[in-house]
Amino acid sequence: MLSALTVHNLVVVREIDIELAGGLTVLTGETGAGKSILIEALGLALGGRGESQLVRPGAERATITASFDVGDNPAVQAFLAEHMLEAGRECMLRRVLARDGRSRAYCNENPVTVQLLRELGTLLVDVHAQHSSHSLLAREQQRALLDAYGELGAQVDAVAGAHGEWKAAQDAIAALERDGRDRARLDLLRYQVEELAQARIEADEVAGIEQEHKRLANSASILEHCAAIRQALADEEVGATAALAVANGQARALGRLAPETGNLGELLAQADVALEEALDELERIENHMGSDPERLQRLDTRLAELHALARKHQVGVSELADTAARLEAELAALEARSGDLDALLARRERALDDWQKAAARLSSARTRAVKKMDADITERLRDLGIPHAAFCVTVNTLRDTSPQPHGRDRVEFTVTTNPDQAPGPLNKVASGGELSRISLAIQAATARHAGIPVVVYDEVDTGIGGTTANVVGRNLRDVARHCQVICITHSPQVAAAGDRHLLVEKRVVDGHAETTLATLGRKAREQEIARMLGAARVTDPSIEHARDLLRQAHAAPAGAT
Repeated sequence: MLSALTVHNLVVVREIDIELAGGLTVLTGETGAGKSILIEALGLALGGRGESQLVRPGAERATITASFDVGDNPAVQAFLAEHMLEAGRECMLRRVLARDGRSRAYCNENPVTVQLLRELGTLLVDVHAQHSSHSLLAREQQRALLDAYGELGAQVDAVAGAHGEWKAAQDAIAALERDGRDRARLDLLRYQVEELAQARIEADEVAGIEQEHKRLANSASILEHCAAIRQALADEEVGATAALAVANGQARALGRLAPETGNLGELLAQADVALEEALDELERIENHMGSDPERLQRLDTRLAELHALARKHQVGVSELADTAARLEAELAALEARSGDLDALLARRERALDDWQKAAARLSSARTRAVKKMDADITERLRDLGIPHAAFCVTVNTLRDTSPQPHGRDRVEFTVTTNPDQAPGPLNKVASGGELSRISLAIQAATARHAGIPVVVYDEVDTGIGGTTANVVGRNLRDVARHCQVICITHSPQVAAAGDRHLLVEKRVVDGHAETTLATLGRKAREQEIARMLGAARVTDPSIEHARDLLRQAHAAPAGAT
């Protein structure tokens, strides 16, 4: 439900802030007062096209804010949640038009695209105006209205469920067929994975092999270096061990003569210990670094194998383990999609049979619902002042025989408004005024099924009066039993049918035209309806006539025609 509408600096509107409620709200006022501007403002909040010339002269920007109570609307709640825009029961849409042509859009104070506003708007408001298209002209909506009118929810769900099962089987078969086209890839993966598995590659193996290979390949040079070191340290004549022994003896003699040089002796003693440890470590290295031709050959062979695999897969030797893991994962994914094609084909055949049977039942149910819907809407159209009208829902079988989630039918609303006229699509046969009344008749018959919370009618009563206008009012009240209705009208009978009455007026302030909006109380409403009845001035008889219209409109039972 639209709970509030605020408009700033839009064309002739300087500032309007109005709270709304459920039921039927009527807007009246003199021609040119700016009634349709309010509908345009709501359209902008719902993602309509914005232009800089809509900004009021002297203002830098126009701002429109529409607040909706969506607590009882699961479709809107789901849309908001999907786009992370939920804010409890409230859905506040705001549109800002700048004089330089820029436009900004917001939903619950979050910046959004105009396209998102437009998508959300289709779930919130349906506007019926002369020469404008709306949801009732869309065949998908017409099919949905027929199904809802005929209470065919169970049949529709059965068709959708069978289609879902068929689609799942079809997708699985298509995946297998793709796998068939990739059979060469599957075979190659199996060969590569097996080859790498036989190589028994471990993530930390390569570094260890290369280090050991380097040691064994250079064992002779290593031992030569060790021998040179041993000669430098342990040679009896010129080695460091003999020299250090002489130095130690001299340091001890010096210490006896000069005790204060004792620290030198300690340092030389420590050097002697370190030298002994170095000789021990050298012996360990020499023992460990012996040559092993057989081991070296095995390492040569292993490294050659690893380098060959690395070249084949165009990776470094150190990346072979990761490559093996990646190929195994790809192979597992391909094999996981493979299955029994025969079983899938049988599953698809069963699902197709289920869909055909469910679609046939739905088509039969639609055909039965058409008769009642045609008669209901035709009667409403004739009561609405189109005496030769005939409404007809056509249900034709689609040429495309592949399963569809909505069944096998093409549903279209057609109408004729003259006795010598062939039925045709709504927007091709009816005039602007007739189209508004046709839409009203369809809405009145299907309102409880449509699911749109707000319906706006812009001058649905154009070109009618008298008894027909009373019928329009009753139909509007019938629609308003199931959703919020806002109606711009010039008809006193329609105005009298409203639960609330808003008066739109235009005045000149400081040389600028300005549209205002006011909620009328009982007396003010009587005076406005008296004016609409054509009274040159409000008199007691015109007021009494207005009161009589109000009594008649609100005494008529809902749904009466």
